[in-house]
Amino acid sequence: MDISILEKRGINPKIAGSLQKEPELLDFSLRILEKADLNANSFKNFVRYTREIGLREDKPFDEIFESAGFFKILDDASLSDKTKGEELMNRLYNLRYPFWSRKQAAFTKLKNKFCAATGGEITFPDFAEGNSFKISFTIKNDEDIKKIERTIASALPLLKESLKEIKENS
Repeated sequence: MDISILEKRGINPKIAGSLQKEPELLDFSLRILEKADLNANSFKNFVRYTREIGLREDKPFDEIFESAGFFKILDDASLSDKTKGEELMNRLYNLRYPFWSRKQAAFTKLKNKFCAATGGEITFPDFAEGNSFKISFTIKNDEDIKKIERTIASALPLLKESLKEIKENS
């Protein structure tokens, strides 16, 4: 097993050392680095998330990777190495943080619905930073203010739905 790729990618020697104590995870990590583009920080998160999921679900790593479809991603010749790395990390993140991932999906749906209906923008926190969100509109002239007032009046039911959704998902 050639672990020189870890050094070439700038992986912290402590991580490399800890991986040597887990041959199964080391083997898969080396496969990933050969076929997917992960920077040192993403790789560190990959190792951390994988270990946390393994502990939480009491499953071997190969089962986790198989259920997440990692092998299909790595073998997909139509994806670039960068895309493979991003997709692997997205799937692993969703496995590691299932509640927050569902919450983000619900927020994104509301955000898109609000934007389509009003032209305004709702901004939700990136990661569980409280139960707040921001609503913003762009004002360029006096007519925009009147338009925003009309929009808010017509979008009030949607705003109430958004607030209710946030409360239920918090």
